[in-house]
Amino acid sequence: MKRFAPIIFLTVVVFTGCDPRIGCSDQYITPAFIGFNLSDLDTIVVRQYKKGDNFLTLIDTSILTFDTNYLRYATVNDTTFVLLNHISGQEKYIFPDHDWQIYIPAGNTTIPISDIISPQTETTCFNCNCWNPINSFTQNAQTFIPESRKLPNMGGEFYMAYIHR
Repeated sequence: MKRFAPIIFLTVVVFTGCDPRIGCSDQYITPAFIGFNLSDLDTIVVRQYKKGDNFLTLIDTSILTFDTNYLRYATVNDTTFVLLNHISGQEKYIFPDHDWQIYIPAGNTTIPISDIISPQTETTCFNCNCWNPINSFTQNAQTFIPESRKLPNMGGEFYMAYIHR
């Protein structure tokens, strides 16, 4: 009976008084470059800024090149999808917690992404994953409601920021 005591105790706690609510994880935005040649995208600079201060407080700058082991991309027709796996040696996708600029040196083009609206949600399931939605973001002073789509050979669904040449 002593062997079963911890199991019985845990079962009683879980089913009577434990609220298994967990916060959901943030999702990120994946840039989709439309009409760019791969040579235009051989270098991408990603700048992370303090959220909501009009790009005044720079937090981090990262230079990504297509010859790095960290960069994954897929090209479909005229669109190149870039997964920003690791920036500055750690995961820093384009998350809602900051404002961002994507700079493409080949075209001297800067794309600001800010005001990412992603309500924090939670779930009551046990041992499962849940994700906060991205309802909108501002890109080049225009508000977008992003679509989530599957990417070839990338796994999962991703929110897109379409960047036209």
